[in-house]
Amino acid sequence: MELERQENVLVVCHQAVMRCLLAYFLDKTAEELPYLKCPLHTVLKLTPVAYGCKVESICLNVEAVNTHREKPENVNIHRTTQDALQTVPPHL
Repeated sequence: MELERQENVLVVCHQAVMRCLLAYFLDKTAEELPYLKCPLHTVLKLTPVAYGCKVESICLNVEAVNTHREKPENVNIHRTTQDALQTVPPHL
């Protein structure tokens, strides 16, 4: 698949796919990828600029919960359950 084209492209996708595409175009690492903000019901417009892309968010005003999780301070695989659940959104 060619990700960089001369024409406009519209991609409608799941948040996980959107994070992967953003990581590619914004030159993010695999460690940063899970924590990129991809709000529900939002169009993200990427415009190529020197050394990257400019990102514009266009909210579609559809009521939805915030599913974003910040990167926890402790990412050790042997952390406690309490530490692991610190960044779970309050609606869950």
